[in-house]
Amino acid sequence: MQMIEWVQSIFKKKALHQTAFVTVGSLINGVSLLVLNIVLARALSREVFGIFSLSVLALSTAAELSDFGLNLGLLRFAPYYIATNQTEKLKQLIKTIWRWRVILTWVLTVGGIVLSYPLAKYMFGQAKVAPYLAYSFLGIGGVILLGFLATFLQAKQRFFYQASVQSLKGFLRLAIVVILAIFGVENLFAYLSVYIFVPWILFIVNYGVFPEKFRTVEVDGEVKKNLHSQLAKFSFWLTISSLLGIIGGKIDQVIISHYLGLEYVAVFTVAWQFLQIFMVLNGSISSVLMPKISSLKNKAELVIFVKRVFKWVLVGTIGIAFLIYPSQYLINFIFGQKYVEAMPVYLILAYSMLLNILAIPLSMTITVFNKTHIMAVAAFFQTVIFIISNLVFIPRYGIMGAAYAYVVVQVATFMWNLIWSLYLIKKKDFNIV
Repeated sequence: MQMIEWVQSIFKKKALHQTAFVTVGSLINGVSLLVLNIVLARALSREVFGIFSLSVLALSTAAELSDFGLNLGLLRFAPYYIATNQTEKLKQLIKTIWRWRVILTWVLTVGGIVLSYPLAKYMFGQAKVAPYLAYSFLGIGGVILLGFLATFLQAKQRFFYQASVQSLKGFLRLAIVVILAIFGVENLFAYLSVYIFVPWILFIVNYGVFPEKFRTVEVDGEVKKNLHSQLAKFSFWLTISSLLGIIGGKIDQVIISHYLGLEYVAVFTVAWQFLQIFMVLNGSISSVLMPKISSLKNKAELVIFVKRVFKWVLVGTIGIAFLIYPSQYLINFIFGQKYVEAMPVYLILAYSMLLNILAIPLSMTITVFNKTHIMAVAAFFQTVIFIISNLVFIPRYGIMGAAYAYVVVQVATFMWNLIWSLYLIKKKDFNIV
């Protein structure tokens, strides 16, 4: 009876309702992307779909490289300024991050186009991918700026609005791809155009959500110095962590491309499609909880918050675990017989991904203590372990080797976050912004 009441109390939490909003939006976006990939995977050969996958990988990686901890910096400090009605300081923070975002957009777009051939030939080992990589880099700005807008909505806790933007991004991409497919379009550049320009359109349409005239606000010299110092102190190690995480997170497909070829890049991409639900769930929970944990005022509140979050995250994780095994058969049903090899890969990746969800309150604890250097050190070892594991396992076990390497990294990362979060709560003071 107490267990039932406990579960019922969890489902009454406001944070759970807000998580549901974000999850629905992300699910619509994720499911739309899944269906989009299903359409292309069934319509195109494995090799051509592999080219599409590598092009999208290059676009998303370049966009992630632009972050430098800026979005999380906004999410860390903006809720505090909003909660304390420091409107001018909020505008100054947004303007500062905005300028960096625009500069990085130009640098990565031009740099990506110029370096597309060396990347295709020497990194992916597939020179014929070069023109598609170059074209995909035109979408970097849209992804960067729309992500900045979505982070601002998170900071203001406008979760329904954020979910709507996420939903539209996926729905518009899918709708246009379906229309192109109906008319028999086979040009891969046309499908890449959909992926590239939809984020640009959504950013332009929703630009008005930012504070009025934030780009023209005057930033006092002393305030600017303090603001830059605050962001730099928080973001420096986070940037190192993010860059290492991006390198480590993408290296498996690069090594697969080198050792196994484009067809197995497609197989791994298909296996990863069904893991989008985990990414959606992880991102949705973090989106809702990060501004809340950032607005806490003392360690006692933090401990209570983390315990509550861990309880309902654990319940959700156990429920998902029972659904993983039967869900593997959807790969054959949806993508077809040519992607049956993706099923065992998916199983191993999915079960190891559960640790990633359980670690959400642990990693947020490290972040809210502003101990981002701990995350950077973790990312370094994670990247080294992941690269070595992939180089050892993929040549020996083929496509399954990439899954084995992922398990090793997930276990190591979870243990690291667990040990450090417990240490910080027990030994360190809670620093308020």
